[in-house]
Amino acid sequence: LCEGVDALAEGCDLLVIESTFLDGDHKLASDHGHLTAGQAGRVAKEAGVRHLVLTHFSQRYSDPAAFEHEARAAGFDGELTVAHDLVRVPVPKRR
Repeated sequence: LCEGVDALAEGCDLLVIESTFLDGDHKLASDHGHLTAGQAGRVAKEAGVRHLVLTHFSQRYSDPAAFEHEARAAGFDGELTVAHDLVRVPVPKRR
């Protein structure tokens, strides 16, 4: 996690954030400068994000639903999209 992630995410209507790894590989994520799905979910929860879009997944994982599960387990309960090629995510109206 970079020092500015909380400030950048604070109050976002839509946060698009990488979550390359699952929480079980947190050491690998840290070693390579990436986030886990759980970290992304915690950032979004603490920042009050309305819609979280997870992206940039390692191909080592075959089930994209695992990313949503981990972000939810971290406490994020807003709208959540697990991105995939050519997905369109509407930008919500500002609050």
